[in-house]
Amino acid sequence: MQSSVQASPAIHFRRSRRAIRMRLQIDSLGKVTLVAPWFSTQSQIHSFADRHQAWLQKHLVRLERQKALRPTLRYRSGDQFYYFGEPLQLEILPSDLKRPSLKVREDRMIITLHRQIGKNEGTDSAKKVIRDFYRKKAEEVIRDRLDHFNAHYGFRFHRVAFRDQKSRWGSCSRAGNLNFNWRLIMAPIEVIDYVVVHELCHLGQMNHGSRFWALVEEVMPDHKAHRKWLKDNSILLSL
Repeated sequence: MQSSVQASPAIHFRRSRRAIRMRLQIDSLGKVTLVAPWFSTQSQIHSFADRHQAWLQKHLVRLERQKALRPTLRYRSGDQFYYFGEPLQLEILPSDLKRPSLKVREDRMIITLHRQIGKNEGTDSAKKVIRDFYRKKAEEVIRDRLDHFNAHYGFRFHRVAFRDQKSRWGSCSRAGNLNFNWRLIMAPIEVIDYVVVHELCHLGQMNHGSRFWALVEEVMPDHKAHRKWLKDNSILLSL
């Protein structure tokens, strides 16, 4: 269930049976969501939102500054994309082959499109081939990193899914299902590893208490730096 809290900036809220306290989330587009425990009252939600207006303004200003570092993508030659934290310049080349292709060569992302394809269709094709490339690589890398780190933990999990989300990089359900945002493939490998370890450790502790962070620190004592990178640079992982 979702509705709007009357505040400035606009805040949307949702109740969660898993939440034990209220928290605010801001996605890469600037949408603000207040997540509240299922039993929270309207009065408590409004009060929490009012108390955090200054915090919201501060973070929304920071988001606008981040957006200035990420020009609007046109999916044309010259655009900049990120892969394992490194910038790649897009180069679109004409081809006689009808099926588009994508290759990464040093600091370039090279896409070939049929030479007779129209401008709008070419943009759509470039967008699709980039997204498909990222998703495929994300699945390969994250599954590999899951196996690598779970050799230490030995946790049991079930389904692993890959999603396209605006504000969540990973999640773990009580049924033992793990979800990851495939856009993580644009982040440095250390940051990808942090998200993988974070969600793995929720299989042992379904909270963010001291025991949870102790689990994380068993293999990643510098996790705070990677968490900060993700917080400060999430705009770079947008398409």
